[in-house]
Amino acid sequence: MSLMDEPYTMLLASLPHLPAPGAAKDLPITRLQLSSRLKWLTPEDQQRLQRVEQALHWSHLPIELSDEQVIARAQAALEAVACDFLRPILLERLEMRTLIAALRRRARGETLPRERPWGQGRFLRRIETHYAEPDFGLGHLYPWLAQAQKHLQAEEPLELENLLLTQYWKQLARVDDPHAFDFSAVTLYVLRWEILHRSLRRQPEAAATRFDALVAQALESSPVSLEALA
Repeated sequence: MSLMDEPYTMLLASLPHLPAPGAAKDLPITRLQLSSRLKWLTPEDQQRLQRVEQALHWSHLPIELSDEQVIARAQAALEAVACDFLRPILLERLEMRTLIAALRRRARGETLPRERPWGQGRFLRRIETHYAEPDFGLGHLYPWLAQAQKHLQAEEPLELENLLLTQYWKQLARVDDPHAFDFSAVTLYVLRWEILHRSLRRQPEAAATRFDALVAQALESSPVSLEALA
C-alpha cells in the first residue's frame, strides 16, 4: 500500500510542528489551512471532531447556553468519540473546566447547585464536600489550583487564562500517543492548535504579526473567506 492510499498519514505528515505556548510568535498553520486539511477526514470522523470542538472550545459555546446544555454537549462528545484512548483525555479536560467553574462560583460567593448538574467528572462529590477548602482537597492532583485561586482573588483574568492554557498543554504533553496516524492523532493536533491559537491571541505583538501575515495571504489568494481573518 502506498502513501497515497493512506489519507490520514498524508494529512498528519502535511501538518507543521506546533511549538509550545510561549515559544511561538505566530501560528505555523492558520485555521483556514487546518480546516482545509481536515476535509481529508472521513465524514464520520469530521462529525466526531466537530462534536469534540463544540464541547471543549469556548468559541463554540455561546454564552446563552445553560449549564445543562454545556454538560449535555460534553457528554455527547464523549459518547461520539467512542475511543478508549481519547475519552479519558477529554474527560480530564472537562474535569479541569469543572474545577475552574467551582472556583469561579466560590469567588462570586455562590454555593454549588444541588438540584441540577453543574459539572462533570470524578470529583463532583469531593468538590461539594470540600467546597470551603482553597483547592477542594485536590491540590495533590492539581497543584495549579492554588495559583488559579490567587488569580481569581486578585482579579487577574489574563494571568488565569495563561495558567489554564499552560496546564491544558501540559496535559496533552503527558499523553503517550501510540496512535501516530489515525483519528486520535488528528484530534490531539487540533486540541493543541486551539491552545496555541488562544495563547497567541493574548500576545499583542504576535497578534499583530499574525494579522499582517493573514492580510498578505488574503492579498495573494483570491477569492478569500473573511474566516481567514477571524
